[in-house]
Amino acid sequence: MLATILGADAHDHALIMEQVWRFRHHQFVERLGWEACRRSDDREIDQFDGDEAIHLPLIVDGAVVGYSRLLPTTRPHLLSDVYPHLMDGADWPRGARIFEWTRCISEVSERRISSVPISNILMTGVMEYCLVAGIETLVVETHPKLVNLLVSTGWEVMPLAAPSVLDGSLIVPITARPSRAGLLRHHELYGINGSVLDLERAPCNPFGPAPLVRLPFADELHGSVNYARIAGE
Repeated sequence: MLATILGADAHDHALIMEQVWRFRHHQFVERLGWEACRRSDDREIDQFDGDEAIHLPLIVDGAVVGYSRLLPTTRPHLLSDVYPHLMDGADWPRGARIFEWTRCISEVSERRISSVPISNILMTGVMEYCLVAGIETLVVETHPKLVNLLVSTGWEVMPLAAPSVLDGSLIVPITARPSRAGLLRHHELYGINGSVLDLERAPCNPFGPAPLVRLPFADELHGSVNYARIAGE
């Protein structure tokens, strides 16, 4: 299930976060070749992993098998401090309910949760978390092929600038807005029943101390999909 950990609470989840740092290093440095992020301790941590970062590790049988990170746009983030040139001089959205979506990846394996590939659980969980937490818009710097995936799976996508070449790859800055209809689209496409969030493990609410509450899908029918159980049970 997808845990939700605020950076300020990372010390309370030290074992999970140690897995996160090593998982990120293995995936981004060893697997994808991000040599600029290589560290001798095999832990991939950058300047944006502060108290305001939101960590979304996907955990199966106690192991981190997928991960995504959200960064507030009211604080320094990748587009503001590392890649502003992608905007070609234009401004980008920022606000309390606008976050940057970064470091999204799952392991390459045949592992599944209730017959659903972990990559699909991860992408669904990011949208569900945004809806539960009240995050209205995500800013993403990504490859155009992922833009097509986001559109086809129900995200409301808007390009912010023309694509640019970055380290030999085509990258385009976009906004992606979550919606209830989009989450239902994920569930129907991937055959997911119920919530994929582990709100009991680490109920990260970036906007206050109130506990996060699951969306009321449990007793509803949507087409052929019954949300009466939680994925992974």
